[in-house]
Amino acid sequence: MSKESESICYLCGDPIERSPKDNGMKLSMDHVPPKQFYPKGIRENEDLNLRLLPSHKKCNEDYKLDEEYFYHCMYPAVERSNPNMAKLMYEDLLRRSEKPQTQILARKLLQNIGFITKGGIHLPAGIVEVALDEYRIQRVVLKIARGLLYEETSEYMPLDNAKDIRLCVSEEEVPKLYQLVFKASLIEGAYQKVFSYKYFEFDANHLFCMLFWDSFMFCVFFESPA
Repeated sequence: MSKESESICYLCGDPIERSPKDNGMKLSMDHVPPKQFYPKGIRENEDLNLRLLPSHKKCNEDYKLDEEYFYHCMYPAVERSNPNMAKLMYEDLLRRSEKPQTQILARKLLQNIGFITKGGIHLPAGIVEVALDEYRIQRVVLKIARGLLYEETSEYMPLDNAKDIRLCVSEEEVPKLYQLVFKASLIEGAYQKVFSYKYFEFDANHLFCMLFWDSFMFCVFFESPA
């Protein structure tokens, strides 16, 4: 890396120059996980000390809408299992509903609501099925995991090196591979009521179990670059 480089972007692996000509290539310190995942009621009353990682401004901004999508789409899962946290999130969602971009997102989500399941079952009154964009959700999860890995190893992890990603709504659903993480690792996280994780590394393989809002877990497996 040249002396003119500030660091590398944890999202693309390219150098971040001190004075780039392109504004999008400027240094943008990114919260991992996203700061917006911590409801305002928590941010105002807790000393979170959230981790910040170096990224290009354009790389950082490329994920903003997906992070907003994640927050909105996963709220129902939090509401079912963690009502106290869901209340704080709901207050956030109400405030955000006044923003034009949030209104556009809400309209798109409503377009994906159905009253008949994929199997042809008609749902009872008051119950709907929402078709989620798995790609966008997984994109956010992998971004967070790559950020945690950058902090653990100080190395860039290419997105293609993610070999597995699983959503688990209970510890019993965690695949056997990831049980190693539970047995061998300590739980980490600046404010674990919102986000916590366990990390395990063996033979150049990296496993994460990440718990969101104490409600559901994503398990991710990376292979180190050859």
